[in-house]
Amino acid sequence: MALGLLVVAALVAVVLLVGRSQTTSAEPNAVAPSTQSTSSEASPPRLPTISGLKTAKLFAARRAGRVSFAVVDTSGALACYRCRSNYHSASIVKAMLLVSYLNHVSSRGEPLPADHEAYLESMIRRSDNDAATAIYAHVGDKGLSELAAQAEMADFRVSGSWGSAQITAADQARFFTDLDVLTAPEYRDYVLALLTSISQEQSWGIPEVARRQWQTFFKGGWLTHEDGSLVHQVARLKKKNGSALTIAVLTDGSPNDEYGRETIRGIADRLLGH
Repeated sequence: MALGLLVVAALVAVVLLVGRSQTTSAEPNAVAPSTQSTSSEASPPRLPTISGLKTAKLFAARRAGRVSFAVVDTSGALACYRCRSNYHSASIVKAMLLVSYLNHVSSRGEPLPADHEAYLESMIRRSDNDAATAIYAHVGDKGLSELAAQAEMADFRVSGSWGSAQITAADQARFFTDLDVLTAPEYRDYVLALLTSISQEQSWGIPEVARRQWQTFFKGGWLTHEDGSLVHQVARLKKKNGSALTIAVLTDGSPNDEYGRETIRGIADRLLGH
């Protein structure tokens, strides 16, 4: 009788152990409460919104002259309006001259000469043409073309002078988006510092709209010819929360410079949802 009781007890113990083993093996597939997201913070909205992009395109289509724009949005995707159209670069190419020259200095392991540093600062902050010509003498078509290839620009052209450069909105948006990657590491902060310290009288367009909420790295270009005014601007925008986007707006054939600046300002305003 005692033996029978022992057998029964042993069987009960085995059943309990099997049940416990099955429960334990199931636990890894369950979602523990501590792993579920409890954050109440919403993700930043993707910019531009579909509506913002649509209104920017409608606005651009109504403006006089030729207008193109490209935007690399906060997710990294490229959206654009006639962004493969080719334009004379004017002073927009000076940002490329800056990066190309600094990469050249870095590759040779040389210090940045004081007189060349002065040229770079004048070329970017005041858009000095003579300074750009002095820097181009060290960069040449070869340096600009190599940088364009590195940036995967599909349509960049230059021949014989920095003033001959031809650009598209799509290519410039890509270039400004990848500034950090394209610039030699020891000069990245310097490049960004210059592109945020452009003179007040040249801080029209995108900076007027964006600086309220975004850190703005930018360069503009402009010239007047027999068919009207050409006015361009490209800007990389960043926030402390990690959000970033790039806007490139190219215009030609505007009635005057101010009209071109209003076009750029209006497109940026709509893309940023203001």
